[in-house]
Amino acid sequence: MKYSFKIFSVFGIPIELHISFLALILLIYIIALFNFVPSINLLTAVLITLIFATVVLHELSHSYFARRYGIKIERIVLLPIGGVSEMEELPKDPAQELRISLAGPVANLVIAAISFVVLIILRPYLSIVLLGALYYFIVVNLLLGLFNLLPAFPMDGGRILRAFLAERMSFIKATKQAATIGKQFAIVMAIVGVFFNFILILIAIFVYVGADSEYKSVVVSTLLGDDMVKDIMTTDVHTLSPENTIEDTLRTMFSEKHMGYPVMDSGTLVGIITFEDISKVPEDERDKPIGDVMSTELITSDPNEGLVQTIEKLNKNRIGRVPVLKDGKLVGIVSKTDITNTLQKRELKLD
Repeated sequence: MKYSFKIFSVFGIPIELHISFLALILLIYIIALFNFVPSINLLTAVLITLIFATVVLHELSHSYFARRYGIKIERIVLLPIGGVSEMEELPKDPAQELRISLAGPVANLVIAAISFVVLIILRPYLSIVLLGALYYFIVVNLLLGLFNLLPAFPMDGGRILRAFLAERMSFIKATKQAATIGKQFAIVMAIVGVFFNFILILIAIFVYVGADSEYKSVVVSTLLGDDMVKDIMTTDVHTLSPENTIEDTLRTMFSEKHMGYPVMDSGTLVGIITFEDISKVPEDERDKPIGDVMSTELITSDPNEGLVQTIEKLNKNRIGRVPVLKDGKLVGIVSKTDITNTLQKRELKLD
């Protein structure tokens, strides 16, 4: 995740702070130290820090069970709205996903239970202020545990729901149904937030976007997981020369309805020209060769590269197509449209 940095590791798992989380914590401590808000003192700031520490334990509980099932955890990122465990792959066994998903909320409930026992034991020895802080800590952990059990995918409860549905239907259909329910929960949450608490609106946005994003990710990994670039690439590739003018290239694009072409010079791929490159050129300069404006920083693919890896490459670099090279020679081209069309055809077969 962008704009996050590592603070320490647990069980070999990097724990990272997102810059927005750091900004929030710093803001809370500044408010507490300078008494900008009377209700937020240093004890409150420390308590909030401890609550976020339980978020780390929540995510580590997920990670512990995931690792038991051989799933690698790349990192845990702390955000203002909670933590995110980035897994190398999703558990496809419903029973495994159920246990992994339950681990986090159960950790919060166990922390609440232990803290309650501590509260009972130390009640005679603690001040009213510290008792209040401990009581608040218990309540927050209890609420975090129960809230995460709501069936709003991609929250823990939504993943538990998907595990339950995946026992009765395909994994991708279970994800779609859980994501739909998650979006409905998000809409209700946002409406409630308008009248009661703005934070609920932020959580609702996170849930809605997360549900949609994870469903698309599952669709791509499930439907294209075994496919390679060579399965869908275009092998009859129309190439251009660096000497072709911008005006001629525009005519080619409009007549053939393709918005990007590899540029070859003496049999070697030297660049790629897209409509976006040309559109930046003023009309009175379109007699120039495309060699002056083409992209020379090439992102390429291999015929045996997985389509999932290719679409990640396209999205990461914000490009629409990649030339396909074998032994340094151009053998094809694959575009985001090609992959999207393949996905849509396979999705239709599922319905």
